[in-house]
Amino acid sequence: MSIVAVILAADHGQGFPTPKYLSPLRGSTLLDAVVADAMSWPVDEVMVVLGADAQDVEAGAILSGVSVLVDPEWAEGTASPIRASLDLLSRDRGVSHVILARGDQPGVGSDVIDRIVATAKAEPVDAVVPKYRYALGWPVAVARSLWDVFLGLEGAMDVHDLIATHASSTQEVWFDHLSPAVIAGVDDLPSARR
Repeated sequence: MSIVAVILAADHGQGFPTPKYLSPLRGSTLLDAVVADAMSWPVDEVMVVLGADAQDVEAGAILSGVSVLVDPEWAEGTASPIRASLDLLSRDRGVSHVILARGDQPGVGSDVIDRIVATAKAEPVDAVVPKYRYALGWPVAVARSLWDVFLGLEGAMDVHDLIATHASSTQEVWFDHLSPAVIAGVDDLPSARR
């Protein structure tokens, strides 16, 4: 059974002068940094889901070695890019889990994913969720047993609430450090904090 990392990079982002995922970050772009992280994770495939500014992002990011999926319904909300990726992956019976990762959260090391993947493989649970110093975070592992719930959702959704509500079994993996920062707005970029 294989595990696919799904990097969710479909949202528009507010306040960014250029497409959010092409924002400069440490000599690269935001999406390039996240993809570089994901390429070191213990997964069998990395998929990036684009939406807003998809053509520009695909042309401006380094996406060699990853699958790219463009979600035409991205503006509907957070459920849509997850649905699009799971719909595609559900056709491959060999995929047992997805690692849902944020395209705006660079710095997730392979050590974090190693523990999440090891737990997902060892425990027969619907989801594995990291807990960074008592706060739930990302990325999350979602087993095939929970995909139908995600496929039936629309609009905006909170993945952690969905897992808490619908998963019959969840395993938390505790980390003694803070979660890697999310670049939700332009002020979260390191260059904006100088």
